[in-house]
Amino acid sequence: MRIKILKKDQGYIKFNVKETDPHTLFNLLREELLKDEDVSFAGYWRDESFYESVIFQVKMKKKTADPIQAVNSALDRLSKETTNFIELCKAKIE
Repeated sequence: MRIKILKKDQGYIKFNVKETDPHTLFNLLREELLKDEDVSFAGYWRDESFYESVIFQVKMKKKTADPIQAVNSALDRLSKETTNFIELCKAKIE
């Protein structure tokens, strides 16, 4: 997976992610970001190549808010939820 920052302004970031499934992970990330009260928009779309590549963007409500911190926080929450889910499934299946 390769990530390239395309644009970063105050309260906004747009980045390209290549060599990945264009929907599975990014839909989860988008949904988690939208739970953040400081995020006004989070979305993604396939880039012009329509191959394993997406453009993802996050816009904060306030220009002083850090979109990278919002993404990192959302990823941390998803990681915890995933770990809990794995542990629960293993406990019930074994």
